[in-house]
Amino acid sequence: MTGTEKEERKEEEEEKTKDEECAAIDHRDKFNPSAYLNSFYKTASEDTAIQIVLFFLPGILYRLPQRVRTVLDLGAGPTVYLPIALRERAENVFTSDYAPANRETLVSWIENRSSFDWDNVCKWIANIEASMETGTQMQEKTRKLMRAVLDVNVHESPVVQSVVWKENESVEVPEKFQVVSTVFCLEYSCETLEGYFRAVRNACSLIEDGGFLIQGGVLDATTYNFGGKTFRCHRLKQTHILESLKANGMATTAEQGYKFITHDDIFLLVSKKI
Repeated sequence: MTGTEKEERKEEEEEKTKDEECAAIDHRDKFNPSAYLNSFYKTASEDTAIQIVLFFLPGILYRLPQRVRTVLDLGAGPTVYLPIALRERAENVFTSDYAPANRETLVSWIENRSSFDWDNVCKWIANIEASMETGTQMQEKTRKLMRAVLDVNVHESPVVQSVVWKENESVEVPEKFQVVSTVFCLEYSCETLEGYFRAVRNACSLIEDGGFLIQGGVLDATTYNFGGKTFRCHRLKQTHILESLKANGMATTAEQGYKFITHDDIFLLVSKKI
């Protein structure tokens, strides 16, 4: 084999191993729940971003009312850690995502037929809470709170497109919720500032007056990757967050009901609708 042929072969091999680049909109059809969960949630200590979110989440939840009537986990992906962390406060939990594969993963967990083991994440949450509950106990308690799985699109109005699963026929999906949580979602749902502002506006439209937004994500990221795919996203700045919250009647000062925590460009916030 000549030097040129070796170089061509090397380039071919590198091309094969290169991640497929995907647009934000490709989450609907190209998101692989199993690859995502195994990349970021197999053990809570594997990914720094998840570690930081789980560590600071109890301090954010502490700022909510002791009893929360309705919670919407908006753009949950295939994850359930937020409902689990809210299991002692929430009365009715609704979860949702844009991608059909993620919604099916959420339903499979609620029906206790999930192929992914959440026990390690539960142990991490229990340690932070100083709880003596086992992962099984935590998940069973949370499953009893789950009312519906929703098909959502934060760039459409209405955001809730349809109900794909509900606990029983008597369940009614509220038009607005007391708490809307959205972590690793809004800036990943788009690639422009205009798109981000639209996503925040639509998310805030789901919050009742006096209700709360819990938001988390990554500052200054342009992509994220797992399972051989790289998804593009909006490069989020803290100024974008503040501007979008102000524009939608959300608190941006401690006196109004705002708390912002950041570490290594990972952020979590809680903001009250005023």
